[in-house]
Amino acid sequence: MTGTSSAPDTTDAADETPASDAPQSALARGIRILRCFTTAEYDLSGKDLVDRSGLPKATAFRLIATLRELGLVHYSERRGKYMLAPGVLSLASPLLASMTIRSIARPLMQEFADYARGQVTLASSTDDERLIFIEAIQGRGNSVSRPEMGTSVSLSKSSTGRAFLTLLPPARLDEAVQGILRQHPERADWLDEKLQQTRDELASLGYCRNQGELHRNTIGVAVPVLRLIDDRRFVFGCTVPAFRLSEEPELLSDLGMRLATLVDSVQTALGTPRG
Repeated sequence: MTGTSSAPDTTDAADETPASDAPQSALARGIRILRCFTTAEYDLSGKDLVDRSGLPKATAFRLIATLRELGLVHYSERRGKYMLAPGVLSLASPLLASMTIRSIARPLMQEFADYARGQVTLASSTDDERLIFIEAIQGRGNSVSRPEMGTSVSLSKSSTGRAFLTLLPPARLDEAVQGILRQHPERADWLDEKLQQTRDELASLGYCRNQGELHRNTIGVAVPVLRLIDDRRFVFGCTVPAFRLSEEPELLSDLGMRLATLVDSVQTALGTPRG
């Protein structure tokens, strides 16, 4: 296992995306088309988009045509499939620029990633209770594959996701958990146990751990930012190859304490010291 690259598992996170049965506007239906694309399947046929969006064929193709006019979707003649267009990135850049936490945290994340010889990430909440990566820093000697920006974080199987869940008010936590269990009912007892473990670790250690639940070749730690910043919640994470644990038994403890210190520094710089 030494030296092998561990690919990020995004399938589970996609399965946990909240679904809504509410009537949708044309804008919402257009976004449903855009959300059909994933990092695993970035080019889709017209039939794929119709099937995945659940929209009537005529409606779907009318929206696709509009999205192409807006520069948000591209049709590849060579592939015979649709892809997201570079115009999508222009929508994200003002958002990323507005997140002061990224510019403050980035040099600290790089220093820590080099020390950890792993990957350090920052994830942000969305209004529909998802968690997405907004920064990922690679350390020297790292062999953990980098997630793409905007990729959803698994709320149940990653330490970052579980740390986020513990921040939610009871009613919103219950909604998020029910959303997970609708897709994965077999996880009910396991998730309840893991969330309690996460609460206990955050209270006693200041960080929580992942020991291969998401991907058996990776382990990691996570530390949440305890206060809302611009109405968003943020969680820092660090992931390293699992084989290192047999060589360094105290690895997660060391990384967890250092990540907690990093978050302390970021929160102090933002004027929101940890409570």
